[in-house]
Amino acid sequence: MTAAPRDPGLQPERTLLAWSRTALVLAADALLVLRTGYVRGLPGLAALGGVLAVAAVGLYAHGVRRRSAVEHSPHVTASRWWMRGLTLAVVLAAGGSAWSVLVNRGG
Repeated sequence: MTAAPRDPGLQPERTLLAWSRTALVLAADALLVLRTGYVRGLPGLAALGGVLAVAAVGLYAHGVRRRSAVEHSPHVTASRWWMRGLTLAVVLAAGGSAWSVLVNRGG
């Protein structure tokens, strides 16, 4: 007896939407961190905002590339390196946001 082919349902589409949403939120955070660094005269914070902006663009581009790959085969898995990079970007975004809040609370 042959097993029925696996139906992935909407899971691949939801995953692709999650990549896009994450890139959008990362871009918004990058702009806020960049603005705080610029307004407060903190070049380190501004540089972190720039790095986060580049990461957001890269993440969005990767999501577009994955969308094309998933259209051809819904069983495509994410690269470990992209997942590690995404994790690093999210940690940096959290650190940058915390730094921005602390700078703004200080007056």
